[in-house]
Parts: sequence; C-alpha cells; structure tokens
Amino acid sequence: MCLILIAVYPNDQEKLIVAANRDEQHARPTRKADYWQDNANILGGRDLQAGGTSLAVANSGRYAAVTNFAEEPPQPLPPRSRGELTSNFLMGETSCEDYLQQVDQEALEYRGFNLIISEGKDVFYYSNRERQVRQLQPGFYGLSNQLLDCDWPKVISARAHLEQLAPSFDTHALFDLLACRGDNTAFSARFILGEQYGTGASTVVKMNHSGIYFEERNFNNKGQQTDSNNYQISY
Repeated sequence: MCLILIAVYPNDQEKLIVAANRDEQHARPTRKADYWQDNANILGGRDLQAGGTSLAVANSGRYAAVTNFAEEPPQPLPPRSRGELTSNFLMGETSCEDYLQQVDQEALEYRGFNLIISEGKDVFYYSNRERQVRQLQPGFYGLSNQLLDCDWPKVISARAHLEQLAPSFDTHALFDLLACRGDNTAFSARFILGEQYGTGASTVVKMNHSGIYFEERNFNNKGQQTDSNNYQISY
C-alpha cells in the first residue's frame, strides 16, 4: 500500500514537493536509488524483477511515479509491467498529455495503476481505472492504491500534515510525516511494518526553478533504517 504526497507550486520557490513510501515484498529484488547504469540521466530506485521503477527523476527535470491499484487481479493477467510506465516517460521527450493519451490507448494491457508525471513544469495524473487525463492545479494531493485523494485515513491525514509543513517543507519533517505507523485502524498507517511485506524506502523530492533535490532512505523488515542517499541535480 504505497503512499505519495504531492504539493504542486506550493510557494514562490518550489514547483513540486513529493514525499513517498514504497511498499513491497521485502524479498523482491530491487536496487536502491542511484543513477541508472543503462541510462545515466535517470535517478531513482529500480525493480530488478521487471526492470521498471516506482519513482524516479531525470536530469531534464522530468518526474514520474506509479502506484498499484488495490483490487482483485483481472483474469487473465494483463501482460505488461506497470513499472515501464514511469521508465518510458522518463527516457522519452513526449509531452505529458501526449504520453498519457498513448497510455490510455494501451490501458488494458496493465493491471490497475495510478500514474503521476511531470515535465518539470506541469503535473498530470492518470489511472487506468478512471481513464481520465487530469492536470493537477496548484495545491496538495494524496495518492495511495485507490484513486487520487481517496478517503483512506492515511491519505486524508498525511495530505493535511503536508499542508502544515508549508512553506518551508523541511526535509526531516517530510520524512517524519512518512514514518507514521497509524493507530491500528484500517488504512491509517503511512509506514507499513511487516516481516514479509512493508515499507522498503521513503523518498523526498523537491523540485524548484534551478534543480531537483532527491533523497531516499531505506528500511529493513523490522522498520529500521539501513541506508540514506541524497542527490542534487542542477539545471
């Protein structure tokens, strides 16, 4: 149950603020955030099983993130990996709107997903369970494994928490926001703790007019931080 919190043009300096948790099977082979060996212009984690990424940025200022959609898997399973939706956008030069129109034509080739992309200026959202291309206006948004700004407690509370961090959006405060483990009610935990499945990484992205700050913190299956790396991309 991943979580992505987004602030679009929240102040005069920042174009985009992202705070995100990646939840997955701990045994799934992944690579920590770094510049990709096969494309040094892309920075982010890597799914070594299917080859895609859940969240990454490009030196050009492009940003992409994807979450799964909580539902019973369709049968037969669609053939394509959702992680390629982000990778293909980051490696290309197609505009957000044109890219999402292409994705919509192939929507049924993927299991349910939510996709957020930006060329470094405007931010767009698309889900193949809604089939609507949406440009996000300046404001605050929360995304998990239902449609954007769903009524899950962690989405509602975390989005409100993000607003409270304006206008400074202190990096440590953003990571603290992501660390909340809920109150034992359904869908309240932002950070998922579990031996087999849980939060493997937390990421903060800050995009302004001069560049991108990117930091990822990694966790083991006991919820203990094991690593932290940060990067600065200048335009």
